Amino acid sequence: MRLTYTSEARLEITEAGAYYRRVSKELAHEFKQRLTAALEDIKRNPETWRMLDEKYHRKLLKQFPYGVIYHLPEPGCIEVVAVMHFSREPDYWHGRGA
Repeated sequence: MRLTYTSEARLEITEAGAYYRRVSKELAHEFKQRLTAALEDIKRNPETWRMLDEKYHRKLLKQFPYGVIYHLPEPGCIEVVAVMHFSREPDYWHGRGA
């Protein structure tokens, strides 16, 4: 499976990483590991994670208040549309992606 990202999702990953680096290098490293693990889980079993509606799935990060929102725009492709912090407006990411 091939992973792609919307520009907004890439920005969210960058901003979350920067925030955790300001707090602690160790926390930033842990966030990166948890995000990488979540993305690997998604790649292995993209249909497994919770459906938010008829198109989008969500995989939660362990130990962090984030979820990876993604969909399957075509066979063999996963598009990450958001790396959403739980304190944000729940549906702010709708309309992203193909």
